[in-house]
Amino acid sequence: MKNKAQTRAKSLTYSSVGVNRSTREKLRKSLSLSLQKETGKYEIGNPLQLPFGLVFSPFPKFETFIDFEIEVVGTKTLLAELDPTGYSTIGIDGVAMVVNDVIRSGAKPTFLSDGINIANSKGNFVKQIVSGVMKGAEICGATVTSGETGDAAELLHPKLVGTKSQPFDLFVSCCGFGDRKHLIMGGVKEGDEIIGIESSGIHSNGITLARRVLLTNWGGAYDPFDVPDGFDRPIVKELLEPTRIYSAAITEVSNDLPLRAVMHITGDSFTKFHRLSSFNRTITNGPWGDSRGPGFLFDGLDSPKPIFRLIFETAKKQSSPISIAEMYRTFNMGYGYAVIVDREDSDRALELFNKYHPSKRIGRVTNTGRVAIAGVREAEGRTFTV
Repeated sequence: MKNKAQTRAKSLTYSSVGVNRSTREKLRKSLSLSLQKETGKYEIGNPLQLPFGLVFSPFPKFETFIDFEIEVVGTKTLLAELDPTGYSTIGIDGVAMVVNDVIRSGAKPTFLSDGINIANSKGNFVKQIVSGVMKGAEICGATVTSGETGDAAELLHPKLVGTKSQPFDLFVSCCGFGDRKHLIMGGVKEGDEIIGIESSGIHSNGITLARRVLLTNWGGAYDPFDVPDGFDRPIVKELLEPTRIYSAAITEVSNDLPLRAVMHITGDSFTKFHRLSSFNRTITNGPWGDSRGPGFLFDGLDSPKPIFRLIFETAKKQSSPISIAEMYRTFNMGYGYAVIVDREDSDRALELFNKYHPSKRIGRVTNTGRVAIAGVREAEGRTFTV
């Protein structure tokens, strides 16, 4: 007879489906530090360390700075193969992922470049992907200056759905420029308020876990073109909803108010606030010194969007449940961006952000050093950490 431990459902995590965020973060940090030491100097000016990377000024006086980033769409490309209409929207995701990173510093996205590896560049697929990139560029007001397409069948997996699709990979780089007076330094203080800006859906993160739970192609519960109860379109189209681009909102608000810090809530979700806490412990002249650093309490989150509830409930029905904490470690849960402002500026910031996207107060900065989420219904009102 099996004991209780043997019959207990095995929980699913991002790591168990192949994405180990802890190992990835440690590797990236160690590589970055070692390569920076080997490089020794930068020919384009002295760097300034921000919570999520470096910005540079190529000029003697630090009046204009440059922020350069590169991002990949990840396994969302696999969803486009299931639904060929996704080829025309996936480029928006590529632009959104990198632009939403560049604007964290207060830089304005200016130049974009895309790279596509595809099994076979013949046909209309590349044109559709690039059309999405151009649409994303139009949304953020940047110019696509260059691009590269490579036929790389041997690097890519076998086709998922026959001859009507082409396996591909997509990455987009962005160069942004900003004025020093609008630089978002990332320093926070206790009592600052956190404003959450709604996501358009799952965006381009946590897709590996979502596929495993939802789609039969990877052992999940639904055929890609099933329409689950409560939805008005097939599940694959719900997952392919393009990532929201927040550049216009951040630019306007940062021109009007000082923003303490901003957060692109992506694949590591709310755990990314640990990096902001760590940064605040190390910056000079900050209020935290050698203390445990700032904490972040999210006590104003709305009920998650239907797509996240579907992932959670479906995993539970499959006897491979995903914990509430893991959901908030992996998915944006309805908020693609978070902005931290002084309490006295929060009303004005909300007024401005809501001109662009639905936004609300979702939390505040504490002195606990912990990233905590409170009041989530599925957790029966308990506060838990991520």
